[in-house]
Amino acid sequence: MQVPTHTMPAHVLSAHCVVAFPDVVDIENAPGIRSALRTIIQDHGGSCRALVADLSASRFATATALSVLVEARQLAADEGMALYVVASAPLTRKVFTLTGLREVIPVFRTLEELPRAERGPGS
Repeated sequence: MQVPTHTMPAHVLSAHCVVAFPDVVDIENAPGIRSALRTIIQDHGGSCRALVADLSASRFATATALSVLVEARQLAADEGMALYVVASAPLTRKVFTLTGLREVIPVFRTLEELPRAERGPGS
């Protein structure tokens, strides 16, 4: 199922709401990404167990991208959702390790590696 957003493609996979990030998150596009993520989290917090930030198009995670993800993690947690990151590029994954974010945001190489999620009661 496609999830309408103004700036970011998203879809629901199992009980994960997958959001495709652009190749670069910077100060110019970060406000729109933050807004889109807030909307997705609010609209799908009851039906999705996790928000998945798909950074597959990215070769590197900028400080701005990390800031956006940290904020999204808290917003998702407030709605009862986990936050996962999919990052195929080694440099992108390395940034999560070096910053310590990998300790609080699970990072996977592919969508297929995500833990299976079942819909909760009432979903």
